Amino acid sequence: MKTKFYLPRNIFSQILLSEIEDKSGVEFEFVPSSLIVKRISNEKDSVGLIPTMDLISNKDLFVSSEIGISFDALLSNAYIHFKEEQETIDELFLRGDVTSNEVILSKILFKEFYDVEIKATLLNREVTDFKDNILIIGDENYEKEIFLNGLSFAEEIIELINAPYVNFVLAGQSEESIKEINSKYKSSFNKGHADNFDNLFPDFPQTSLDFLSVNIQHLVIDFDEQDREGIKQLMQMPYFHGMIKDITDVKFV
Repeated sequence: MKTKFYLPRNIFSQILLSEIEDKSGVEFEFVPSSLIVKRISNEKDSVGLIPTMDLISNKDLFVSSEIGISFDALLSNAYIHFKEEQETIDELFLRGDVTSNEVILSKILFKEFYDVEIKATLLNREVTDFKDNILIIGDENYEKEIFLNGLSFAEEIIELINAPYVNFVLAGQSEESIKEINSKYKSSFNKGHADNFDNLFPDFPQTSLDFLSVNIQHLVIDFDEQDREGIKQLMQMPYFHGMIKDITDVKFV
């Protein structure tokens, strides 16, 4: 029986999958990021790349210490777009493949950096202008080149925690399943990334393709101690801000 491996629907998961040469024995499936933790919670031997902050309410999951999706600089899966000529901010709209990461960390980020309490509101309509403050999550940033006018969410979190921003962690109910994936694929991700994505994302504008090519070294899939420290720092932030009663203890494998 094949191990089920759930991936978030974004370009960075596609890049991860493209770097795996031997896909035998594992069934890969792309789903919205916010649904992956539910899938792996209902399927004992499955694994998935879940938003890191999902661990707060899923403390029993085992987490890979070696594989995930992390950013260590400008590159990001989400960008903040501010409306012009404002003195303060009290509401941030979230659009796209929204997860617990953006909901929780945006509130912490604005409190830490700007000393404001923001309301995070889901936005379902298409964005044709930026008359509101909007955090856009996912591929829309690159499909429409709007990342050019946005502020990298990853870069802001990196500055906040002084560590890489681990966007997704590989998690599952079964310790053995995580160990199996670690062993099977760890070596696939330590060879470096491709420097051209024209074939992988043929519909992307050239500006986006060039940006990815120049900045792809800031995508980390094979974790080291810095990334594990980044996870620990993220787990502490909601506790320090009174959102949870205890710091989440991550069950690394």
